This record gives sequence, structure tokens and C-alpha cells, in this order.
Amino acid sequence: MEEHPRGTKVSPEIYVYATNKNFLNVYDALRIEKIKIEVAGYDQSTGRQTGIASAWLDVDDVRLLTHLVTSRQFKDVLDRGRFEKFGGSDRDGAVESRTLVIDWDPGQDGKFARYPYRITIANGPGLRTPNGAVQPKGEPASKLSMRLPEADMMKIMLTVADYLHAYETAHHHRIIAEKVREVQEKLAGRAERNLPVAAAPDDDERIPVPAARGVNPPLHVVPPAAPASLEAPPSRSTPQRPTVVQPPAGRPGVAPRPNPPIVAAAPARPAPERPARMAAEPPAPRYERPTRTG
Repeated sequence: MEEHPRGTKVSPEIYVYATNKNFLNVYDALRIEKIKIEVAGYDQSTGRQTGIASAWLDVDDVRLLTHLVTSRQFKDVLDRGRFEKFGGSDRDGAVESRTLVIDWDPGQDGKFARYPYRITIANGPGLRTPNGAVQPKGEPASKLSMRLPEADMMKIMLTVADYLHAYETAHHHRIIAEKVREVQEKLAGRAERNLPVAAAPDDDERIPVPAARGVNPPLHVVPPAAPASLEAPPSRSTPQRPTVVQPPAGRPGVAPRPNPPIVAAAPARPAPERPARMAAEPPAPRYERPTRTG
């Protein structure tokens, strides 16, 4: 969780929660899709501040915490009932680490059963990792912790969630325009890369084009069948001699006329049969015309 230096101006408080020792302040930093959480300690007798620590929380984490706290699933969903967020940024030429921890800790034998939520924020020197994240380095320079009842924690998260919804509604068009611009920039960056051209598929991988419906297959020429011989078929062991047709005596030899090729065609549709009832009826009687004699 890294805070960007640009546009980090914090708006007035979203929520202020006070105890006899600490202040919990939640600030609006939604211009960078974050909120700022600050814990400040003070001396009640003198009214002087004894310490301060702050951290930044992403909007997505705010939605998650709101759901888990209000549905009372915080201690069951999170590992060991603990939420941790590490982050930091460059400040005054050095890396500053900021750590936020929210855990469910009713204490041993229910000592803190009335104040089960504990918020701890630590600020101190940090170390930037190769992937750009910031982790704590050594002991923190400032670390403050405070406890809250479950009902008060619900109030805080519900108020922050309502503020977030109202902000997104009021700035809906600007938020959508920014997201569209980010997508366009990503697509433009991808287009500049020279992507390899996909190789053409092999012949075995090609999908055959199905034949069109209603188209008959092409007709093939069937050669004429040889006339069946009346003699017994020759034995397989004895080679068959070709039969030579001799022309009749007195006539010159004429080459036999080849038979025309037989083309396969669809069989003719049979004529409809006459119903048996009509075939069984006797023919109509024939009446002869009487002749008149004078």
C-alpha cells in the first residue's frame, strides 16, 4: 500500500471518535481512492497531545471491512481475526513505513470483552522491496493503539460506507471517465508491441467444410458389366484365355460397337398401387342398346 504524493490533500473528517486517552479520525482522501485513518493520543489532565500516527486504507479494503464488521464475521473470515495493511512512501528524502492493524482481541478470560476491537497504527523507517512495496525497518518512531466496542466500530464503518457511496454518486461521471481513459492507455500500450503472427494450421488441423444441404453427390460413370458366361468358371490355377470373336465368312471384319456408358440415376418412383378394395370390385355390367324392329 503506497501513497502517491500527487493530490494527497486531505478533506475534512468523515468521522471523529474520542475516548479518554485517544482520538480516532477518519479523513477523506477519495481523490486517490483512499481514506486516511489517524490515531492521536493526549493527556486528559493537560489536554496536550502525546503522540500521533496515521495510515492509508484503500477503498476496496473499506468495503471489505464494512461488510465483515456489520455482519459480525470479522473474527471468523479473517485469519486469527486480524486485518493488516502495510504501506509507505518517500518523505523528506527517506522511506517512511506505515502499518495499520485491526484485530479482534477480547483478551484473556474475556478481560476486554466489552472492547473487542483494537486498532494499532505504527509509523517509522521503511525499506523498499524490489517490487516497489514498503516494509518496516527496525522499531517504529510512533505507535498508538486504542480499543473500541463492537457497536461503536459498526457505527464508524457504516458512516464511512455511506460517505463513500455518496461520493461515488456525486462524482460518477468523472470516475467513469478516468477508468475509461486508463483502459484506453493500456490498450494503446498493447498495440505498440509487436505481437508474433500466429502460424497457419496444418492440414490435419483444418476443419472440413460441411457439404451444403440439399445438394446431391456427383454422379459416377459405371462401366458396363461383362456378360455372364454359361460355361463353368475357370479354375484359379488355370489362366483364362481371352475370347476372340471371329467375323462371319464373306464379311469384312468390323470393330464391335462399344456400348454407351451407363449413368447412375435415381430409381424411378413406383406407380401407386390400386387399393385392394377397388381391385376386388366386379366390373360394371354392360347393357346392350335394344333395337327397334318395324
